[in-house]
Amino acid sequence: MKETLKNRLYIKILVADLISNFGDILYYLALLNYVLQIEQSNFAIAIINASEIIPILFSFLLGYFADQNQKRVAAIIKTLVVRIAAYLFVAIIIGFNPSLLIVAVVSFANLISDLAGQYENSLYYPISNQIVRNEVREEVMAFRQSLMMSLNVLFQAVGGVLICYVSFRRLAMINALTFAVSMMIVVCSKTEMQKYCQNEGRQAPKEKQSMNQLFRKLKKELADAVRLLWKIPGIKETLAVIPILNAGLAVITSIVVLHMAENPAFCVISAEITIAHVAILETAGRIAGSTLTIFAFKKMKLTDAIKIILVFIIILFSGIMVQNIYIVLTALFIASLWTGCVDPKMGALIFNNLDKTKLATAFGGMTTYFQLGDIVSKMLFSILVMCFTTKTIAGVYILITVLSLGYIIFQDKVKK
Repeated sequence: MKETLKNRLYIKILVADLISNFGDILYYLALLNYVLQIEQSNFAIAIINASEIIPILFSFLLGYFADQNQKRVAAIIKTLVVRIAAYLFVAIIIGFNPSLLIVAVVSFANLISDLAGQYENSLYYPISNQIVRNEVREEVMAFRQSLMMSLNVLFQAVGGVLICYVSFRRLAMINALTFAVSMMIVVCSKTEMQKYCQNEGRQAPKEKQSMNQLFRKLKKELADAVRLLWKIPGIKETLAVIPILNAGLAVITSIVVLHMAENPAFCVISAEITIAHVAILETAGRIAGSTLTIFAFKKMKLTDAIKIILVFIIILFSGIMVQNIYIVLTALFIASLWTGCVDPKMGALIFNNLDKTKLATAFGGMTTYFQLGDIVSKMLFSILVMCFTTKTIAGVYILITVLSLGYIIFQDKVKK
């Protein structure tokens, strides 16, 4: 822990990221508040959600281009300039009378900013890989995750207060300012960061590529990244199970709300308090898991942690079936706690075992892959909810989770 805090360059990069995160959270809350002022609020929310999802689907492509970039620090600065410009433009547009068209234009600017941010994060991977020793990487990633999640809760609270007293135009300018501060930190650290960007092994001159050549290249890069990932001990089983694990956790709020509609007694004091408990316990669990990884879970195997999560997801959905909200909330907290432990362990495994010139491509592909699990799960839930009760839906998720648990246990036995 002391080594992490003494790593000045890492702390500078982390602070820059945290400041820009505040801007992202602040304006997302502002947009949700803005749509309440127009009549077609349902369409407006759909547009905003689409602008948040699309960058995730482009993670692999952005990671590939980040790995090809030979001037990382300059590219990071350019992405921040794009984000500043996007929100200065928003500050102008948002002053007009509220309408669905304004929401669409602002969401498009937000989409451009998020794509730039996704690309910026990918550019940081090789730098982060070199400024942290392999031996402490898991601890560093756990510290980062714990800090960012804790501050995100604070940022949401501060953002909720600001949107009550500050105009949308000024909020956009505050967002642009957060990116400007992040850019100044990067500019001041430019010389130090460039030391870690030399001799990256991809110094071939750029050639113009047709679309077919680009697609073939992307296909090859993805295949190479998957092959390298498959060689990491324990990662094959992990990649197979985590989308299913995420799928179960992705629908918890929806299934709890639906079950409360069927059975009003399925709550803690009131429906509003119960929904708040679900969000708070999930976030608190992940923060606790990240923190415990630093001090207590260092030697825990990744696959063992995943088994524990799957067991508690089964217990969670069993709580739905027996209509006991306290079982659901307790299991959710424990499953989230171990999820907070899994994330830094998996990140450290990949960072420590992959070629630094493949990091952004691999992480980008994994981000898209894992998020698609959430999307498919929510689509499945939307279909099931039209035909079955919540007990039946819970049974379906229990069956899927049991099969996943059986698979990972079987793979462990095969290895032994």
